[in-house]
Amino acid sequence: MIHITFFHDVLCPFCYVTNKRLKNVISKYENVKVKHKAFMIISSLDDLLAAAPTPEDARELFRSEFSILTRYYPDYDPKKVLDKGKIGHVWSMPPLMACKAAEFQRGDQGHWEYFSLAQDKFFMEGENINDDSVLISIAKEVGLDVERFKRDFKSKEAKLAVIQDEEEAKAMGIRGVPALVVNDKWLIRGVQTEEFLKQVVDDIMEYGEPKKVELKAYWEQ
Repeated sequence: MIHITFFHDVLCPFCYVTNKRLKNVISKYENVKVKHKAFMIISSLDDLLAAAPTPEDARELFRSEFSILTRYYPDYDPKKVLDKGKIGHVWSMPPLMACKAAEFQRGDQGHWEYFSLAQDKFFMEGENINDDSVLISIAKEVGLDVERFKRDFKSKEAKLAVIQDEEEAKAMGIRGVPALVVNDKWLIRGVQTEEFLKQVVDDIMEYGEPKKVELKAYWEQ
């Protein structure tokens, strides 16, 4: 069995691409499991408000982040998404706590389903994923127990789970996302091709370590 720990943030465009590619790759294997961990790229609402006092300022700040997706999806139109005007002062903690609430119910698969849909809502539909009603609607859409979700997604337990994930990442020397840790050792940074990810899995299955691709252990970074 190969274990991949995926550190990510709902607000991260590079995580959006990595998530799609990782899903495609592991769908071809039965013995690869993915563990999902939170990592905040906007960890302070106060800092965001200081940098972008108005919702319009915040949307302008996000414009460069959304534009990153045009590198990978040429037909993507960030202006069309942001001009809906729903995204303003959005920070990482609320949607990551919601992902943890999904995980409390359905484990890593629940986390992954919720995370994936939350990213689609944010980057493709321009929804404000700090809005309680949006987060609850995602829970409904992925089939969670909504009443339990409402209790969990703002709980101290969910917040602590996010903080613990981030502390774990930082203890491993991870300072940004996306980051994949394979079998608690090999670190994959940033966006990689599906071919690269597949080769890593194939190498470890055959040799027990990366052979045809070059990877370092996280403590060697």
